[in-house]
Amino acid sequence: MNDKRLVKMRTNACLPQFEAAMRLLRQEAEEGSRISYTIGPAEYGEWMHQYYCHHDGAKLSFEWGQPHAHVCPVCGTVWSGEPFDSAWTSFVHANIGRAVFHMAMLHAIEPDEALLYQTKQFLLSYADYYEGYKIHGSIPYNGPGKLFAQTLDEAHWIIDLSVGFQFIRASLSDEEEAHIRYGLLEPCVHFLIAHKEEQIHNHAVLITSAIASLGILLNDEGIIHAGLSGEYGLYDQIKRGRFADGLWYEGNVQYHFYAFKSLLNYALMAEGTPWDIWQESGLQSMFDYPVHWILPNGYMPSFNDAGSAGGIHTYAPYYEIALDIFGEEIYRSLLNTAYGTPWAETAFTGVKTVERDSILALLFGCELAPADASEDEQLWKATHRSVSMPVSGITKLVNAKRWQAFMKHSKFGGEHDHMDRLGLSVVCGEVPLIVDPGTTAYGVPAHYGWFKHTFSHNTVCLNGADQPPADGRVVRFEEHPWGTWTETMVDWKAEAYEMKDRIILPPELSPWDLLAYEGASIRRINVLTELYLLDMVKVDVSEPREISWMNHFSGRLEEEEDKVWQSTDVCLSRLDQQWFKHKSRFVAGGISERTLTFRYKMEKGSLRQHFWSSQPVEIYSALTPDNPPDRDRTSLIMQVKTSQTIVFAQVLFYDSEQEPLPEGAKLVGNVESVDYADTIESIETVEVIEKIAKTEALQITEMSDQSYRMTITADGIRDEYSLMWDDGGAWLDKWDGRR
Repeated sequence: MNDKRLVKMRTNACLPQFEAAMRLLRQEAEEGSRISYTIGPAEYGEWMHQYYCHHDGAKLSFEWGQPHAHVCPVCGTVWSGEPFDSAWTSFVHANIGRAVFHMAMLHAIEPDEALLYQTKQFLLSYADYYEGYKIHGSIPYNGPGKLFAQTLDEAHWIIDLSVGFQFIRASLSDEEEAHIRYGLLEPCVHFLIAHKEEQIHNHAVLITSAIASLGILLNDEGIIHAGLSGEYGLYDQIKRGRFADGLWYEGNVQYHFYAFKSLLNYALMAEGTPWDIWQESGLQSMFDYPVHWILPNGYMPSFNDAGSAGGIHTYAPYYEIALDIFGEEIYRSLLNTAYGTPWAETAFTGVKTVERDSILALLFGCELAPADASEDEQLWKATHRSVSMPVSGITKLVNAKRWQAFMKHSKFGGEHDHMDRLGLSVVCGEVPLIVDPGTTAYGVPAHYGWFKHTFSHNTVCLNGADQPPADGRVVRFEEHPWGTWTETMVDWKAEAYEMKDRIILPPELSPWDLLAYEGASIRRINVLTELYLLDMVKVDVSEPREISWMNHFSGRLEEEEDKVWQSTDVCLSRLDQQWFKHKSRFVAGGISERTLTFRYKMEKGSLRQHFWSSQPVEIYSALTPDNPPDRDRTSLIMQVKTSQTIVFAQVLFYDSEQEPLPEGAKLVGNVESVDYADTIESIETVEVIEKIAKTEALQITEMSDQSYRMTITADGIRDEYSLMWDDGGAWLDKWDGRR
């Protein structure tokens, strides 16, 4: 952190637009100054992901004076004993690290002898004992810690302490500085060097960033190069872990920023030195990529091991850096929208706004008033458009009614992957329709029990087992006046995937079944028009398999008189059946076992699902965990045992308001079976036409194993498609549409 950055921090601290940031910094520093915990010679922390309620996934409350009583703020359960007590110890030291950071930073802005003294005491106490702490930790996939249970947490903590040390360094005596250097900083950085991860991973980015940052702080080129250079060093992490389009390979925005934050911490420490990286090729693309994923309510979709609460309000502090370093107006627009300023973009609805109160706002913050009024709604235009990212493997389809449909054809993402190639997620505005739930805290049983498995996603599962590692791909992506469509595919005809030799996959975290998927392939076509989403899935298997196609709706299946369900105890997958509640099998109703319609009550409005399959299937419903796991979703599962190619198709129609029929409207005959065009031409009664306009239907004629003709009707419009599937990809023609 050079003098120029410190000057900007002190200047911003005096400006009214950063009043909230200073208020929060003072609050954090004050809370830190009240910490009375005595650091001793036998500190021993365990995994912080274990400090969560097993019932609802909520983080337990943190009380300094109650090391053996850990209360869930949601359900009130009091947890005690291990692993909660030792996880609490880790939170204690993580909080002390943050306290040192905040107290030292505030002292650098507003000198305060009491804050300086407390910061010194924490650093000196750690220096007294750190080297004697026992190496421990048995978390799968993670190196050990000394104070904590993993190398990752050790690196987090020492970065906070090292920045605090940098802020107060000029106020230390020679003896104090030497004691902190040789008793804390050097022993810790050498421990990190000894336990660098030999894989491409977000943990390794954090650890090597910490090593290189400490090397700069200690003016030790050997330590700097230990962090930056060689196989699995920081430079190698970014070169092989960042895709060409900017996304971090682990496949979601949360881990993208987790890795990126570590890189940015290093960039801040290296600013103005020979190791400055602000203008390195590809750095800006890591800011630009997440913009493509922003939903109409400002949140981000949850893929792989991502939580469900991330959005522009979460990641706004990083765009303070982007605006200062690169100056692009879209970053200013994102910040204005996230902060809810007078210049916020109005096209977004339901956006959670936050105060401009981050540390990064003080260090990098710029004027937010737009420089050019012609750039109105720039962020909305960038986010609400159809786009395909073939390298990272996400395609997004949008329409004017605020639908966003995501197809996941990504490369395998390692430890944090959910083995759900060709998964589908769909929202309309702020309403989730059929989405990837992400996951909860890793210590919560539902994480490893449910969320990390193929069956909890909107994709295909074979023999009830998880998909093995594979890289998906986009075959076609086309935009037309009538809508946008894409075809994606994945196969298991070889075991190769891009990250295979770059990551570690121990047996205990490799739950898939290679034989269940050997030789199989899945292809998916998605069409989004202004009225509906057409979704077609084609599964090819080389020998008899049980094929399951899952759709998990963010709503409840509505009861209908002509639909008969029967309770069942059938085993729906290889997962523990505790995750499936109220399991039912569809018995009768609808036109046939291959053509059915189901309705769902959503958070707002209703969703219709029109389903077809090329072979008769068994249909099951169940309530399964949503995120957080104390909520349920409705899972509809189509299953068939076959050795033949099977095609599933569905059309999703969403009514956001469920407007009632006009008063006096009459229903003549069975409107569901009426031919739309003929009826509209022959009946003049407005009420009947309005009723017809609210009905939908899906009809598919199978011309051959590869060729289909589809008729889709909605809101008085009939769309007709012809589809030919061949080895080179699908050809979809929309050849008729009329009102």
